Amino acid sequence: MTTNELWSRNEMIIDDIFAFSVAAEIIKDDDIEPCSINECTQRQDWPKWKDAIQAELNSLEKRSVFGHIVPTPPNVNPVGYKWVFTRKRNEKNEISRYKARLVAQGFSQRPGIDYVETYSPVMDTITFRYLISLVVLEKLEMRLMDVITTYLYGELDTDIYMKVPEGFRLPEAARNKPRGMFSVKLRRSLYGLKQSGRMWYNRLSKYY
Repeated sequence: MTTNELWSRNEMIIDDIFAFSVAAEIIKDDDIEPCSINECTQRQDWPKWKDAIQAELNSLEKRSVFGHIVPTPPNVNPVGYKWVFTRKRNEKNEISRYKARLVAQGFSQRPGIDYVETYSPVMDTITFRYLISLVVLEKLEMRLMDVITTYLYGELDTDIYMKVPEGFRLPEAARNKPRGMFSVKLRRSLYGLKQSGRMWYNRLSKYY
């Protein structure tokens, strides 16, 4: 092919066997993260994932994020959910921590029904650099604060129901009924919701 010829995808010849072998080699060497609790249970490191899942559930329970599991009210479209699993690594690329986080699928929320306002002010880089310069110039003391599981402290301004997450047990009276008939009402904001950032800002604003 010369530089004046147009490249056409349809005219390319691909060695399917070679392409498959390369893809298989990549998949074999790539230790990907699980996508569900069911996948976690089938792995050799399941005990560590189990501890991470339980730690997340304990955190959600401690902050009273969820209400009771109830039959989904009429005309209510429960928000979906997703378990996100990650392994934190140190500077030597060794696994140092297993982390599980339950997030809401905010893309399934309906504007005007499941949320109204989403804006939350965030400091930009220029302002942050200015503050650091001011601290140095005036010889002040600067402190940074990190709030763990920040969004779980936000108080919701609308009623939001979520599908019963994997790992939650249905009430005894509902064990023989389809899981899809039930949902859980959120008492506080959750990662993934459209308004979570704003709910945290509103909560923080009460203290200054």
